[in-house]
Amino acid sequence: MDLEQIFRAHQKEIFVYFLRTLGDRDRAEDLAQETFVRACGSALRFRGDSSVRTWVFSIARRVLVDHYRRRAPEVLAEAPEQPGATDPGAHIDVERALALLPVAAREAIVMCDVIGLSPSEAADAVDTTPNAFRVRLHRARQQFREVYGDER
Repeated sequence: MDLEQIFRAHQKEIFVYFLRTLGDRDRAEDLAQETFVRACGSALRFRGDSSVRTWVFSIARRVLVDHYRRRAPEVLAEAPEQPGATDPGAHIDVERALALLPVAAREAIVMCDVIGLSPSEAADAVDTTPNAFRVRLHRARQQFREVYGDER
């Protein structure tokens, strides 16, 4: 297993996962780095039962859970930047609506709708069944629609 190749292949999406889930660029960078440090430490234990991408995301999720255990979750006061946004006003509304969701809902949307994990991959990463994750994602999308509609 080439750890440098894994890092290059997944660095951006792991960072985006943390950035969109937490809304804090500095914390996202720190937690992404911690994810890859942990991946290096556990690479020899990777059995190949899942894809490398799913394995890295499961590590990232454990890093996020540990982060929340150390600190209380915070709501975004200001939306994080996203390079290339076509309508900054709409982007801020989306970011604020996302930030108002419970962590599990925000995480489900970020994993599937922002990063592009399949519900099965995301289910593996969060250690649940694909059906349970699909239900979580469906409810998260409903919550987002309600919050986003109220924000506009």
